[in-house]
Amino acid sequence: MFVKLLKCTFFQKIIFFPFLFFVSMVFGSEVEQLAKEGNPASQYAFAFEEMLLNPNIVSEWLIISALQGHYKAAHYLKKLPTQSNSIAEDLKSSNADSGHFLHKFGSIKILSKKDLNLIREKGNNGDSYSQFLMWELYVNDKGVSKAEAWTWLKQAAGNDHPRANFSLGILYYFGYIVPKEEKRAFTLIAKSSQLGCNLATLFLKRKLK
Repeated sequence: MFVKLLKCTFFQKIIFFPFLFFVSMVFGSEVEQLAKEGNPASQYAFAFEEMLLNPNIVSEWLIISALQGHYKAAHYLKKLPTQSNSIAEDLKSSNADSGHFLHKFGSIKILSKKDLNLIREKGNNGDSYSQFLMWELYVNDKGVSKAEAWTWLKQAAGNDHPRANFSLGILYYFGYIVPKEEKRAFTLIAKSSQLGCNLATLFLKRKLK
């Protein structure tokens, strides 16, 4: 495709390349808007746009996406140099579940209805790990809607799933899906820490200094 473009006539080029630039600008602004609205996959994509323009930075969007549980973001973050006293460094050391999730679901674009229904069935039977998995599948763009994932996340948090309480706290901290409420955010993240979520413990240390 790229070779064919190089062989275009001058007239074709002056029509096509401004159009290509326009499309990339529109797409980029849409991704940025979705990132600001809290969509983890868009935050991950927009982080790459920022880091392509400035390879010497670690985009804040990459960190926020990883905090939300986007495991490609967390996995990629491990490869980047970060400050030893930063939340990014904590993410690198405490997201061991990212490798497990990517190994199991990374190659699957969208889960089948059959597989999703099996997870839903376990969730309906009170399994908090299946309830939280539905949230993880939404965050990692595997075919679960935000509305359904939000319902499962609240159930998992109510059933004392450690990471679910952290994820819910992060939503309140940034004001994604729910209104921004830092007090409620820290209550949920503190509960997550008490339930054994190491990332929640590290987050509290960084943010409460």
